Amino acid sequence: MMPIEELREKLWEYDRRYRAGEPALSDWEYDRLLRQLHDMEDAAGEPVPPDSPTRRVGGETVEGLVSVPHRIPMLSIENTYSIGELRDFGNRVKKLLGSEDQAAWIVELKVDGVAASLVYEDGVLVQGLTRGNGVLGDDVTHNIKTLRDIPLRLEPPKRAKSMPKTLEIRGEIYMRNSDLVLLNERQQTAGLPTYANTRNVTAGSIRLLDPKVCAERPLRFFAHSVGLCDGLKATNHFDFLKELESFGIPVTPHVRRFDDFNAAADFCEELYASEGNFLTELDFEIDGLVLKLDRFDLREKLGSTSKSPRWVIAYKVEKYEATTTLREVRVQVGKTGTITPVAELEPVELAGTVVSRASLHNAEEIQRKDIRVGDVVVVEKAGKIIPHVVRVEKHLRKGNLPEYDFPTRCPACGGHVSQDAGGVYIRCNNPECPAQIKEKLRYFAGRNAMDIEGLGDKLINQLVDTGLVRNFGDLYRLTEESIESQNLERMGKKSAQKLLDGIKRSKSRDWGKLLNALSIRHVGNRTASILAKHFGNLENLQTATKDELAEVDEIGPIIAESVFEFFHGDEGR
Repeated sequence: MMPIEELREKLWEYDRRYRAGEPALSDWEYDRLLRQLHDMEDAAGEPVPPDSPTRRVGGETVEGLVSVPHRIPMLSIENTYSIGELRDFGNRVKKLLGSEDQAAWIVELKVDGVAASLVYEDGVLVQGLTRGNGVLGDDVTHNIKTLRDIPLRLEPPKRAKSMPKTLEIRGEIYMRNSDLVLLNERQQTAGLPTYANTRNVTAGSIRLLDPKVCAERPLRFFAHSVGLCDGLKATNHFDFLKELESFGIPVTPHVRRFDDFNAAADFCEELYASEGNFLTELDFEIDGLVLKLDRFDLREKLGSTSKSPRWVIAYKVEKYEATTTLREVRVQVGKTGTITPVAELEPVELAGTVVSRASLHNAEEIQRKDIRVGDVVVVEKAGKIIPHVVRVEKHLRKGNLPEYDFPTRCPACGGHVSQDAGGVYIRCNNPECPAQIKEKLRYFAGRNAMDIEGLGDKLINQLVDTGLVRNFGDLYRLTEESIESQNLERMGKKSAQKLLDGIKRSKSRDWGKLLNALSIRHVGNRTASILAKHFGNLENLQTATKDELAEVDEIGPIIAESVFEFFHGDEGR
């Protein structure tokens, strides 16, 4: 039998790998070692250190929650639902900063959970508090220690001496939607009430008096803010999050840093307005985005009002949920060949409109959520984003519904499909696929691209189906005679001339608009503008190397690879 300290070190390492998403052994084997350590500690008859893995689960029930003063008040933050008010906030901060008005800003997800504060002394977790009223919080240390996301001692153990003497971390306790599904299944099996949403069950679980019950609830944690610290190396928020990650603490994902407030606000506005972005694929709930001034010294300069700090604001979005039945799954082919499944729903009212369709994103999403035709599903709509299926109410599933089989051939042209290397999307590989061509033309003619008046969906379908247009160039070869020769529906001389005039005017568009219009994978309106501004003209962009592309701010290697391949491939040339 290994020595007690060696067994603790081994379990600490298993905890670290679990948090990193790389579990080294089964839950059964982990529990066996945990029981072994517990028995060894009992036999030793010595005080058990507070960071021992056995202190994570199994403590005694507390008699009642105790209110404890926060070392620094946990103030609420200003919020807005208006992009105009968000930009007004940025202008106010700009005036207050004066010469520092070009300071960097951070955009984070506003996770919809329960705010909490964790305190580490010399690398060991000593206290966990809820936000409470901002001045006093409930001591829930006994429950905080049950969360496998939260290290009982900061990592790696050998670097404990270099840890901050005092480190207060603030963040959000939350539950994933997929975990709520499993929890509700267990509740139903046990004859107990099911839970309506992740926030309610999180708020109730973290304040339980019995940590054994809380340990049965799959709660998680994301760090997003700094409290009272002694020995912190970071001088800005972005580096602070990196420092926390090096200690083994999970931080809010998808964090972005921008050179100024306007760029951050532009990103938020575009994100809320776009369809099919990463927001709809998150497995946890958010209720907005948070914009924070990056540098700590500038935060101190701005200070706080009696209610909230002057250096942070939440840009929130109204969310609406409804429950309905999934009638059918259809698939559609996008402009880059992506085959996207769409849920056909029993019509339900959502945010003042009747919703009968919702995005299912990709095959992996269907499999992960175990979505089956006939299921009762929760549908959500936030901002301008199209409705999407949040989760299946599996405890309401009737009978043994068959799993959904994703198409193995393109539904539009019958061509071969393949999954992105290291990705989740399945694409049609046929560049001549009529569905792809139609979608590319729709995007090309759109307001943020070439803005071609008269080129609507029905006309695009006719132009492609008759063979008149097979690519962007064919649009500019159209004549009144070629259009009339096909006897297109509702296309007389007047309509044909209107289309040709619109195509002619599109030749004067900014080349950044053209770049956006080309449907290069990973290149949207904002990315196209950045590339256009940086390279100045199309020739410079075409001759740029992958490294030169990747060095551009906000581009990176993935977009660089896509742009380079486009301009050096047959279709792009």
